[in-house]
Amino acid sequence: MMIHRSARLALSIGLFHAVGLLGSAQGAGFSGVGSAPCGAGTKNLIGTFSSNVANYATTDTCTTKGSLGAPITFPYKAEGRFSDNIAVETIEVPAAPINQPGHPYGRWSTTYSCQTDPWLTPDPFPNEVREPVVKCQIISQHDFSPTWGPLKDGEIDKPLDRLYEAWRKHKPLTSYYLAPQQRQALASKRENDLRAEAEALAKAKREKRRAAQRLQGATEAPSQYRASLAPIILAPTGGQRFYNGTVVPIRLGPPPQWADANVGLDGAPITTARSVTFYLVRLERRDAQGNWVYYGAHTVSAADARSTSGYTGFGAGGPPVGNATPGVWRLSAQVSLPQRSGWSNWVEFVVMAPVSVPNSRVQKGPKMFGQ
Repeated sequence: MMIHRSARLALSIGLFHAVGLLGSAQGAGFSGVGSAPCGAGTKNLIGTFSSNVANYATTDTCTTKGSLGAPITFPYKAEGRFSDNIAVETIEVPAAPINQPGHPYGRWSTTYSCQTDPWLTPDPFPNEVREPVVKCQIISQHDFSPTWGPLKDGEIDKPLDRLYEAWRKHKPLTSYYLAPQQRQALASKRENDLRAEAEALAKAKREKRRAAQRLQGATEAPSQYRASLAPIILAPTGGQRFYNGTVVPIRLGPPPQWADANVGLDGAPITTARSVTFYLVRLERRDAQGNWVYYGAHTVSAADARSTSGYTGFGAGGPPVGNATPGVWRLSAQVSLPQRSGWSNWVEFVVMAPVSVPNSRVQKGPKMFGQ
């Protein structure tokens, strides 16, 4: 950025080495008695990059005669941004503190449409103030540059505005005078930033996946523990005998670790979301060769299973799995809802023929429980 001061102390800004920029500016018609350049600015340009945006920033100083006629040095800063083929540049020269001589100041913001990032794209004429080969199209601009310095009647003097009209016409002003090694340094910084972003993203995904696995494990652990439990068979009891054609009541209790811990005033358990609602009971019968043969299964509600009479759908019920013929039987049970448990141990019982039926017609059961 360069400031040229004419007899009216007109200020011009460009971005390059002081001597080189001064000669270029003179060739473009921005020369004047007492002119003095701004600092190069680009030597302080830094870039930060992500996969969707590039940000640039620089600071430096300008030197020119102040309002008292003596040389004065003051700072400026510039910021740039490129994303989705849109470049935005804002240049700000702060006003002089009240205790210092005045100098030109203002704020200039320009939005461009660019095919490539102008800060990273080299130009064939990096040291000349000629129309660049790499061009952007101005979309909008917003300027704030108050009149500065003593004026004649009717005169409007905004030298920074005049310069910016020429220097920011085709692309961001801070993107003009970057040396090839500076653009290469920015390109290397972008590559490193994108690699770091990709590594951070991959790490975050790994952590998220591990967290999901830990959560799944925490959920599965109780499930596996519950599945290892089994309901209690309260009836029939081991070795109990029933006559053919009579009900074989089935009474069940939840696994002790699942039982409802609270009861109401009437003594009835208070059900919760973890309460057992249904059981599955499987039945097998021993054949003449002593093999256990699957007979069928019954779905038993928790209400029936814990009632005084128990579930009465087996023994005297109808076919195919409701009647019990004489012989040796066994049953096992599991919780089916709200969550499946493991199967209980088998409980064996005997169904006998009625007393009026000759003993020869009754399948003799094995001796059980010391009989």
